[in-house]
Amino acid sequence: MVSVELRNVEKCWEGFHLMIDELRVRDGEFMTLLGPSGCGKTTTLRIIAGLEKPDSGRVFFGDRDVTELKPYERNIGIVFQDYALFPHMTVFKNVAFGLEMRKLSREEIERRVREALELVGLSGLENRYPEQLSGGQQQRVALARALVIEPEVLLLDEPLSNLDAKIRERLRGEIRRIQRELGITVIYVTHDQEEAMAISDRIAVMNVGRIEQVGKPLELYYHPKTEFVATFIGTGNIVELEAENGVARLGSLEFKVGVEGRVRVFFRPESVLIKPGNLARVVDIEILPGRVRLILDVNGVTITAERFIEELFFDPERPPERVDFEVTSFSVL
Repeated sequence: MVSVELRNVEKCWEGFHLMIDELRVRDGEFMTLLGPSGCGKTTTLRIIAGLEKPDSGRVFFGDRDVTELKPYERNIGIVFQDYALFPHMTVFKNVAFGLEMRKLSREEIERRVREALELVGLSGLENRYPEQLSGGQQQRVALARALVIEPEVLLLDEPLSNLDAKIRERLRGEIRRIQRELGITVIYVTHDQEEAMAISDRIAVMNVGRIEQVGKPLELYYHPKTEFVATFIGTGNIVELEAENGVARLGSLEFKVGVEGRVRVFFRPESVLIKPGNLARVVDIEILPGRVRLILDVNGVTITAERFIEELFFDPERPPERVDFEVTSFSVL
């Protein structure tokens, strides 16, 4: 397995400009490119795969510059959104295709195909055709075909987007299990924030051709560096305050921001602890499964809080008119 690095990679077409100053995926890491449609994440993956050539910049696998190499020279496995299975071939033949192109012996092909099918849970389905499989099974065949060639890097482009929610959730866990079992370097493209949070070691959040922030899931969630990252991953409170002597105040609440002047403080609804007091007026309360959402007003500033029902000091069906609160985790945008 190898690390993957993009240095000053640039690609322009039809008014869109992709510019990645630096992106480094560690050896054996599960990295996800996350962002809305059209942000450049699939193009970035295609550049890594060699399916697109950058206008400038370099792509490295470990110490090896692969920028000019063809896809088949990079030792990568790719799983596409539409699976790209051969409909006239059996499961066995689909998985064996890459090995046959490499002219391996029949015995070696047989062994590796059966190992790959066992890894993805499809043993016994070797003689079926793609039309005889469910969507989830077809995706597993595509994954086995990518893994059977023993790639240094596995690339997955929205591999679960065509499946229903329950199958997606089950298969993403399988992909993560296989990645950990093999220790393979994975680069995964998705627009689904929950999916990215669930399976990634680190996430690169992309927006209009740029990487806004790279970090571990909880780092991005609780300490976003930009408003886009803060609002694209989950929901939160963004409050504009004036800071003096490194402290911004919202009523009697203090945020130690370490800067002066106008600042934007960001915090998640679940970072708001509710206590007895008079700091905020309770504007509304929504009872959700197992938890409640409170809408608070502090001097004209609206704050959203979410707590488990058992954490509240009051009956959620009879909320007080006013409460105090404190924020356990915040960041400055």
